[in-house]
Amino acid sequence: MKPLSTTDPYSVLGLDRKATQAQIKAAYFKQVRTYSPEREPDMFKKVRAAYEQLQTPERRAQTDLFLLQPPPELANRRQPTFDLTVHPEDLITLALEWYVAERAPQEEVDVPEILNRL
Repeated sequence: MKPLSTTDPYSVLGLDRKATQAQIKAAYFKQVRTYSPEREPDMFKKVRAAYEQLQTPERRAQTDLFLLQPPPELANRRQPTFDLTVHPEDLITLALEWYVAERAPQEEVDVPEILNRL
């Protein structure tokens, strides 16, 4: 089944929500004569989609239910914020880490044999 569109099919066909199936069919054929697919293809597609939504009682009930419900609320999501400012404490920490890394021994450190036995 195709998803329902967000436009009101009753307003596209120029109908009241209490219209009968015969009135829906008559309004559809009247709109098709007005908006032919050769002259106005976009409007014809809208009319055709509106009629498809109201054509059967099952689809009409689903459309009515969809139109009566309020739209779902958007989630209140906060965008993550990133602190891109450079703080003096960060510069000092970075300088100290770099200094310690430069002074670290360049050769391999012998691991005591006691740790190797574990």
